[in-house]
Amino acid sequence: MKFTLRQLEFFIALAQTKQISKAASRCHISQSSMTVAMRNLEEALNSQLFLRQPKGIQLTAGGERFLLHAQKIISDSQHAIEDLQYQPELTRGEITIGIAKTLSAYLLPAIISEVEQHFPLMTLRFVEGDPAELIERLHHKTLAFALVLTSNISHDSGLEIETFIRSQRRLWVSQGHPLLNLPAVKLADIANVAFIMLDTDKYPDVICEHWQAKGGRPNIIFTTTSFETVRSLVAKGKGVTILSDLVYRPWSLEGLRVMRKTIEDSSTYMDVGAVALKGKPLAESDRMVLDYLRGIIIRLDDHA
Repeated sequence: MKFTLRQLEFFIALAQTKQISKAASRCHISQSSMTVAMRNLEEALNSQLFLRQPKGIQLTAGGERFLLHAQKIISDSQHAIEDLQYQPELTRGEITIGIAKTLSAYLLPAIISEVEQHFPLMTLRFVEGDPAELIERLHHKTLAFALVLTSNISHDSGLEIETFIRSQRRLWVSQGHPLLNLPAVKLADIANVAFIMLDTDKYPDVICEHWQAKGGRPNIIFTTTSFETVRSLVAKGKGVTILSDLVYRPWSLEGLRVMRKTIEDSSTYMDVGAVALKGKPLAESDRMVLDYLRGIIIRLDDHA
């Protein structure tokens, strides 16, 4: 069994875009080359990775599992190259960074060690808060900047807002859920299905307003502030939810599978970025930390 890193990059692109044409365009190759590369990869693995459908492809359960390994292999290979050229940043200083609750729950555990290793002589403090709390702290100059869901921030003229990524929200369901058998899922298909609501960073307002604009509303049976509770309940088939790719995990803590599927008539995004005071330039050391965080977040989104 042999495969190349390039094949894995093609596979990841196809898994993310769900269409041969879009994946080929992203990888700057022809559609026929993408098709041949994926057929060769399946032959090398002796496993079917995709289900071919009229409007694109869907990963098989094996394809979903292999995607995690493929992303790790590509990430590890990139890190190996970066490690050869790595030099820690020896800037000294202290910085306090605000972080929204959604990002604190998912992002902070994934990035904090890497950031501290890159800036070994700096003292980095993260402060979690609601958007209003973080903005108030910015105005009181107790934060250098804040990592937030920029889609939820009121565009105050006194704020400098930068969006790093736009993470699409998709339907999360348990393995074998009937909605997975539909060739295309629409909001109307979900309206009568039990819905698990994550209550953090204004998300209930965002998703309900979007749903109402489409002429319906979710059938909310349970609301929680815990990502893991949402994931576990969905994996156990107790309900479905709609959350962004950035916070997606394919397995619950109990080892049960969580599947995701695009909603054809619902395109909403979780925008992630930074907010700082306008007219107050960041200190050079603070700017370097912000630049580094931007790169990490973009990289995580590429692997989501």
